[in-house]
Amino acid sequence: MSVEKTAAGSYRVRIYHRGKQVTSRTFQRKKEAEAWELSQRALLASGAWTNPRNGDVPLGEVIQEFLEERRGLVSQHTFDTDEANLRLHVPTAMKRRPLASLNRQVLRRFVNELTRTKKYGTAKRIRESLSAVLAYAVQMEYLPHNPITEVRLERGDGTEDREIRPFSDDEFATMLEAQRSVNRPYADIVEFLRETGLRWGEMKALRVADVRSAPFPAVFVSRSKSDGYPEKQTKGRRSRTVPLLGRAADIVSARAAGTAPDAFLFRAPGGGELSGPNFTRDVHWAATAGTHRLHDLRHTAATSWLRDGIDVKTISVWLGHSTTQQTVNRYSHWMSSDSDLAAVAKALDARRSRTTDR
Repeated sequence: MSVEKTAAGSYRVRIYHRGKQVTSRTFQRKKEAEAWELSQRALLASGAWTNPRNGDVPLGEVIQEFLEERRGLVSQHTFDTDEANLRLHVPTAMKRRPLASLNRQVLRRFVNELTRTKKYGTAKRIRESLSAVLAYAVQMEYLPHNPITEVRLERGDGTEDREIRPFSDDEFATMLEAQRSVNRPYADIVEFLRETGLRWGEMKALRVADVRSAPFPAVFVSRSKSDGYPEKQTKGRRSRTVPLLGRAADIVSARAAGTAPDAFLFRAPGGGELSGPNFTRDVHWAATAGTHRLHDLRHTAATSWLRDGIDVKTISVWLGHSTTQQTVNRYSHWMSSDSDLAAVAKALDARRSRTTDR
């Protein structure tokens, strides 16, 4: 018998696996003890069993274990992002809770609070960091499953989500003119980013040797360098060739002339590495770009290519997206807008023809 009555009148359950006691628990009522025993035996039989005592470990301790294990296994940028998300945005009271108490209700309240107080992209990244910790807890047999996978992240009312916000042609022209008046070399970099759709770190990592002239002017993108971090693979982990459209070819040619092949293509005025904060300060970004972010230059390139009729698969390659579907999901609003305009133009032409025939 694994359920036995104690001298105090309670009922102790001992769970054995392969002849060895793996856990035990005491109940006041025999039916509760028997029900728990059955549930533990079922989990053992299915291979989904974890020691219930492991669930007593506080979340905060598991976060520290998780971070220590990941140190050196992921990029420093990824590590710092997870560390900051978990340190700054997971409440202290929640970190003190035993893992077993992080049920669907607790996690739903946490995720809903993120939705109310953070931009959607920020909330999504915080949730992903916590999910990674709980997935680690499953691997280490602290938990039988990851409970946050059952909690959906809502998009909120949409007022905080500025994921896609390209410049209009007039906005970009006005901004570029103002930036040229204060720092023309840096304004050229702004124009380059808008023409190529490169991410800031990808532009920083370009070498002179990455410039291609045949079969068309282009740059070969294979690395990225975030401010303050070592160089690494691009976000999509795929190298790609991006054409130099508009004035981008002239800008690159002027930068590469007389420069060693292994030198950075874009540099700070003194020859050192570009710094994002210094760059935006020196082009007076806040005063000239309004509410736009530097990353909106990438969105401007993508939506401009769509308007020019370039097919989505090609745009996906130029942007370095992992799949064409990722491009469709991100820019479908602009794609549908173009088709709507074409449909309206067709309808107006048909109406004019009918009017003329009368």
